[in-house]
Amino acid sequence: MKRNMLILCCALCAVASAADTQEDIDQSRRNAIVRAIEQVKASVVTVNVVEIKAEQVNDPFSRDFMGMFDFYFRRPRVRGRMVEGIGTGFLFDEQGHILTNYHVIQNADSIASVTLSDGRALDVDVVGADERTDIAVLRVRGDEKLPFARTGDSNDLFIGEWVIAIGNPFGTMISDPQPSVSVGVVSANHRRVRREVGGGERLYQGMIQTDAAINPGNSGGPLVNASGEVVGINTMLFSQSGGDQGLGFAIPINRARRVAEEIIQYGRRRNPWFGFRGEAVSALNPAMLNQLNIQAESGVIVTEILRTCPAYQQGLDVGDVVVAVNGEKVEHPLDIDFINWGLFIGDDVTLDIDRNGARQQVRFRVEEVSAAGSQTL
Repeated sequence: MKRNMLILCCALCAVASAADTQEDIDQSRRNAIVRAIEQVKASVVTVNVVEIKAEQVNDPFSRDFMGMFDFYFRRPRVRGRMVEGIGTGFLFDEQGHILTNYHVIQNADSIASVTLSDGRALDVDVVGADERTDIAVLRVRGDEKLPFARTGDSNDLFIGEWVIAIGNPFGTMISDPQPSVSVGVVSANHRRVRREVGGGERLYQGMIQTDAAINPGNSGGPLVNASGEVVGINTMLFSQSGGDQGLGFAIPINRARRVAEEIIQYGRRRNPWFGFRGEAVSALNPAMLNQLNIQAESGVIVTEILRTCPAYQQGLDVGDVVVAVNGEKVEHPLDIDFINWGLFIGDDVTLDIDRNGARQQVRFRVEEVSAAGSQTL
């Protein structure tokens, strides 16, 4: 009897141990990454766009006037061909606003709809877009309550922490509305991408670099941390083959959110304004620099300035050499433009200037571009 009881106890302990092991396995499978995906997935949408492309065709039934000349001459005829495209976006507030990349809708003649991961197609309106920061905001029509993603702090990223890229890679080839996910780490932060990549004007600065796979169709989708917070908008990849090579870049959500707030409130991104123009010190010959008493070895010489701009009112003048803006070294006028485009109305600016060999600082707040009072010095 005692022996049977002992066997029974051992069997029960084995069953309990197996159950505990299975529970541990289940908990390990449902890790932070899985939970983060579950929190964000329902807010991700497929952006369906339509572009009408003109193509030339020959019309065998078209002949010259009265059909008397060149009977066999075929005139070209132009017709429109509808081309469907696809991108990604995500709902980010209770009002049904969707964030995506501007280049997702840039050439679209219309946005057919957005599709939720559960297959529902929703009509949307374009609230506005900002080409320089590559951000666009859409809004779902109607007042239906839809799931939206929480946004995090892109300034609070650790190099090496896990991130998840969610989107619709090669979406037109897969007739399935549920988004795909890829996992990687933050490879670098605050990356400066060369101006040429954005065509000289697009502000691909302060970017988040990740090795999470970002492929065509992922543009506009969220980059999510392990807490289920959106920290970036998947935007571009560097690739020699056209496919993922572990060099993906995302716009930091802190910048994207501020641009979106401006678009929602004003219907556009208000253009920040420094109010002066300049020339690179390196572009002038030594004789000219000596004549102007320019002693700085690099920087941007102020050549024109508006009397009404805040920089002039705080002491900046023609002939001053701007060597840094908000602590960031500048050597070319486009360097100043890029910093300017990344700021918002009301932001504080500190210029480090060289005036006849003496270093000074000029502080002011960014104002909106205005045609009023445009007299220059």
